Amino acid sequence: MKRLLLINEIGRLIGFFFVFANVCFADVVNNNRLDVNKIFFTEIEKVDDNIFAIGEAGIILSSRDGGTQWTQHKIAYTGLFTSFNFVNSETALFVGHDSTIFRTADGGKSFQKILIETENPISFMKVKWLSTNDALIVGDFGSVFRSSDGARSWKKDFVVNKDFDRHLYDILISEYGTFVVGESGTVLFCPASSNQWEQVDIPYSGSFFGGIIQDDSVYFFGMRGNILSTSLVSFYEFYVKGKGKSIVFNQYITPSKLGIMSASVGKDGSLFFYEAGGVVHKFSDGIFIRGKATLDTVVSTIEYGNSKIFAGLKGIKILK
Repeated sequence: MKRLLLINEIGRLIGFFFVFANVCFADVVNNNRLDVNKIFFTEIEKVDDNIFAIGEAGIILSSRDGGTQWTQHKIAYTGLFTSFNFVNSETALFVGHDSTIFRTADGGKSFQKILIETENPISFMKVKWLSTNDALIVGDFGSVFRSSDGARSWKKDFVVNKDFDRHLYDILISEYGTFVVGESGTVLFCPASSNQWEQVDIPYSGSFFGGIIQDDSVYFFGMRGNILSTSLVSFYEFYVKGKGKSIVFNQYITPSKLGIMSASVGKDGSLFFYEAGGVVHKFSDGIFIRGKATLDTVVSTIEYGNSKIFAGLKGIKILK
């Protein structure tokens, strides 16, 4: 019993990694001496020909040359940004601790702080645009907020019940609906034709830190190297058409001591799962191959031209 309780505590602590991380890295200087190798990054995204990256101390950076030079965007926030998402080349949302939401409509030249009413400050973990007007944010203690007016105002979604308090870490969008994943084996699904959330019956009770969609399959990954996958169509068949008794999952376990923190799809279609501590597991044709990641604890990756760019707890690395 003590061992079980310890494992559960470890899972929640890892999940809290970005929620309550105390930033202890070098101060960031807003000039051309900015050293991206000394910054704690949480996400990177390609926006047309630009690259944006966020992280500690209110950092928002962009690059127009594939990451050779970076520009820091001025913003009235010094906390940890945890997620951002562009709906087009100009409009984006940036979220972080203490119920923080910023919106830009000019590609990061200026930012508007969006005020949101919450009983207690919320650590937002992920933000995604669902359409040009609809957006979704998830965070700690079961927080799910939805906007239908271009992110100018927000309403709380009660996804399970009022007592639901599992921390939610990622949002996945497919043609069949939206997924939200979190701790304690939490996977929520909202069909594309509905606003009703369904709690998916998952054959794993440990924390999920994220997910990735490849072709017609969805993968959920998390604690102790556990990865589950299934067909996207099965969610449509089960929740929309009402066919089938249950959704069948494939279960994989990588030789991970802590957990899979992020994933990406390679140019050859292979999946890469990044473990805390500089380890990567390549998954191809049903086989995992363990290797060394370019960056310690990769949290986000993008493809840019012939380069792959990694962002993580110890900066940004470019692999050409």
